[in-house]
Amino acid sequence: MNPADLALLLAVTATLTAAWRAVPALARPEYAFGVAVAGGAADPALGRIRKVYARNVIALGVGATAATWALALFTGPVAALSIGASVLVIADLAAYAFASRAVRAAKADGDWYAGARQAVTADLSFRTDPVRVRWRGLIPAVAVLVATAATGLLRADSLPATLPGLDGWALDGGPRVPATFWNAANPVLTQAATIAATVLVLVVVMRARPEIDAARPAATARRYRAYLTALADLLLIVAACANLTLAGIALRLWELLPASIATTAIVFAPLLAAAVLTVRFELRVGTGGHRLPALPGEAAEDTGLVQRDTDRHWHLGGLVYANRNDPAILVHQRVGGAQWTINLGNPIALTTTALLLATALTATALTTLT
Repeated sequence: MNPADLALLLAVTATLTAAWRAVPALARPEYAFGVAVAGGAADPALGRIRKVYARNVIALGVGATAATWALALFTGPVAALSIGASVLVIADLAAYAFASRAVRAAKADGDWYAGARQAVTADLSFRTDPVRVRWRGLIPAVAVLVATAATGLLRADSLPATLPGLDGWALDGGPRVPATFWNAANPVLTQAATIAATVLVLVVVMRARPEIDAARPAATARRYRAYLTALADLLLIVAACANLTLAGIALRLWELLPASIATTAIVFAPLLAAAVLTVRFELRVGTGGHRLPALPGEAAEDTGLVQRDTDRHWHLGGLVYANRNDPAILVHQRVGGAQWTINLGNPIALTTTALLLATALTATALTTLT
């Protein structure tokens, strides 16, 4: 394994390890490893579980790095890194699920909900006065799409018979591919799909059920509004960054940019910027806005209630939700990060997921055949 491949291996495993190590810290304080903790947030057992999880994730990262390096001696660096990264993600997920089971057991042993008055709070103002998306923020992503498409049309008549492969650090490896419409227009079509997906996600998310804490309904409703506004702005920026990277890929595919490591760095710089902004969002805003500072008087708000314990509907450490009695289609995951999951107990959600999966599989099959 040459130094560049070794550096990539270390970067990938370190990033995955750091991400999984940070997952519990990104979650809302009322949840630990996907489990509602209520009065058990200060239980020493929870602290021990966190420490064991952290050690397991670090050990898995070190082990995956060594195993991937050894595997590369027999299969090559690309295949080894792909296998090693996949196995590490699965192993980290298993460690997270193991910690979640430990929290559930500690919760039962400590009877953390004993004497608690459980409730669910709704804020109808999110229906009568919904958060508005600042759609003008979509203009940069659309402008990049139009510019890329125009460049492609100008280049179409002078394209060579084959287009370059885009493997390797300099985007110059791999076999050349025929200059068919689908191959040449793929970056532009992906830009259009990115815009459409962003609009769809924003429309759905803005109508998803808000996360309102029964103990602090006024404060959490105010924070959730600020969270949705900031999240919408972030998604529009990410869409523009993704389209900029796709524009760079298109220019390289059409051989308007030279093959070099510098070109690769420039092409993927917007995605790196989007990743930095996403991390900043998580650290400053948090899921549902739980990291936002309280306004004067909000810290004293306490209804004497706790959010209803719905652990029986959550599975795989708060990643999967299934509740037939809940009409919501989209709900917040209990894992850290601005993530939603569908309600697998809702027939509409299941049907929609099946249709999206069938569409994705059909598109993949058509792309492969062409």
